[in-house]
Amino acid sequence: MGGGVEPDRVHRRRGRHWNVQDRGRLGLVSVDFTDDWHGWAVGARRVLATSDGGQHWRVLPEPCPAVRAVHFLSPSVGFAVAGGTQVGPFGGLLVPEHGGVVLATGNGGRTWRPVAAPAGVQSVCFNTAERGWLGAAGHLYRTADGGHSWDLAAAGPRSPRGTSWPYTMIVQCAGTDSVWGLDIGPGVAASQAPHVGYHATPATAVPLFAEGYFPHPGVAVHAPAPGSYPGPFSAVSASAAVYIDSCPACPAAAMVPWDLATSGGAVLRREGSVGDLTFPHAAAFLTPAVGWVTGTAVDFHHHHERERIVSTTDGGRTWRIDYTSR
Repeated sequence: MGGGVEPDRVHRRRGRHWNVQDRGRLGLVSVDFTDDWHGWAVGARRVLATSDGGQHWRVLPEPCPAVRAVHFLSPSVGFAVAGGTQVGPFGGLLVPEHGGVVLATGNGGRTWRPVAAPAGVQSVCFNTAERGWLGAAGHLYRTADGGHSWDLAAAGPRSPRGTSWPYTMIVQCAGTDSVWGLDIGPGVAASQAPHVGYHATPATAVPLFAEGYFPHPGVAVHAPAPGSYPGPFSAVSASAAVYIDSCPACPAAAMVPWDLATSGGAVLRREGSVGDLTFPHAAAFLTPAVGWVTGTAVDFHHHHERERIVSTTDGGRTWRIDYTSR
């Protein structure tokens, strides 16, 4: 799988050029890098790894149950969500709503071992080998001993009466011991979908916003969500994160609204709309000013869709199309 470019050249170009490294029915939905050289790509049917910055990829043995998403701390130490009833993707991850488990590796993903965890794991991340966070059945949990034990940090909203589907908690670690989260509820109605943003530390778990047209019993928060449907988010640091939603019923210039959370979520500021996209799929921000968003751009008049990667270097005041499909 050739065709890669040197990592330092990628950094200088900031995504202005992209090289196709493989084609076909790969089914890949997420990627995770620990440094310029070591990375993993995950899909519904395979796990790939690279140790040369993406110039070459190798297929890793697929454990049973199958891996849905990975989070690595180093070229050797990593954790994965595996198995379960797959309903994702949410925010660029294959997320099981029921039956997910946690796996760990100490050899870069060549072999995996099970990690004790609450039932219904949906997402997991670690700040260090000992400190980590986990979303399960819509709840947020924390470990300080490498996953040997987990403490409930936030119960999240209660699921609507009469439904067996739980909320889906997605987590992204930041700093030495904090996490940003997004709790996504079941069902949609009247062009809205329930979702609640979170920021948590060992001391507290604070809800940041909630989609305003749905009740969220047990969660006291009054700030509205960026939009009507949950989208991707990106943990920038322990104090800042970007939350991107979609609003299909909004005018074209406001269909991908996003918020910047700062001061650990104490300040939530609307930053406008991500340009040149209709539906966002995944996001990665290095700073509040510099970030990339992938998604779909729909031409409703000509019934045509394009997959795109867009980027900003000025906090969303302007957006550039870095890649578009034909």
